[in-house]
Amino acid sequence: MARELVRVEELRKYFPVRGGVFHRVVGYVKAVDGVSFRIEEGTTFGLVGESGCGKTTLVRTILRLIEPTAGRVIFDGVDITALRAGELRRMRRHMQIVFQDPYTSLHPRMQVSEIVAEPLRIHFGVGGEEARGEVLRVLREVGLGEEHLDRYPHELSGGQRQRVAIARALILRPKFLVLDEPTSALDVSVQAKILRLLKELQSRYGLTYLFVSHNILVIEYMSDYVGVMYLGKLVEVAPKDELFKNPLHPYTMALLSAVPIPDPRARSRKRIILKGEVPSPLNPPSGCRFHPRCPWASEECRSYEPELVEVGGEHYVACHRWEEIPRVNTYMARR
Repeated sequence: MARELVRVEELRKYFPVRGGVFHRVVGYVKAVDGVSFRIEEGTTFGLVGESGCGKTTLVRTILRLIEPTAGRVIFDGVDITALRAGELRRMRRHMQIVFQDPYTSLHPRMQVSEIVAEPLRIHFGVGGEEARGEVLRVLREVGLGEEHLDRYPHELSGGQRQRVAIARALILRPKFLVLDEPTSALDVSVQAKILRLLKELQSRYGLTYLFVSHNILVIEYMSDYVGVMYLGKLVEVAPKDELFKNPLHPYTMALLSAVPIPDPRARSRKRIILKGEVPSPLNPPSGCRFHPRCPWASEECRSYEPELVEVGGEHYVACHRWEEIPRVNTYMARR
């Protein structure tokens, strides 16, 4: 059994909302509300959900780029939510992040050699030719070369900029890499190359990934385990093959039924059309947060919030009626 590298326990992040003449706190946006999961060393945990469901807030809270409201994050046996600033800074060498848009995450007035070398300077005080040699080594690992060292971000293509961002994250040789929508700002053909690169790097160095995307096809390709997020909560977690072949939560079924099949000869399938809009995290519904849009919601769903419970084979679901809901002809069931 693989060793556990990351464990998230009941993590919460609430943002206060202020109003009135005295700007008092009148409510909280519950962006992340009681999320728990674990990631085994050398595997990829994929996090999928609609835009605005709290995915980015969750991963930034895990890395303590945003301070959590409550909960714990255990990384390699250490509770990083309890670390002081100096201890956290040393721990950051082992945890890095690649952001969604490389054009905004790279300093426009710094050359590639400076951008990629900056973590070495901050954490180890390494500079000059020693740093330049290490930068060139890691650039070659991500498919770039010496000719890119002295270029600025605006002189690179979108795919090249993202390769620079990946190189910057890898130069400290971390154990854990958070990939926050790393391909969504790129052309489709470039996306495929970046995804293959990430797979190769993981195989070569035994990296552990937390991969965030709203594209369920990308999640399918990259992940070993998948967590489905809705309105600040995980509603289903399972090994990839199990989740795609046997989705249990109505929201997961709806996501899978929306995936287009690029085959005109494919048989028709049932689509699950969700009603209404995603509720506001400032005022989430009582009971199950998905019940206003769920075709199978009952009075119990409106009254009591379901817990994320294991139903067998590392498959977890937060739904009162998962055993009663008819299985639909989902995307993966047809492959």
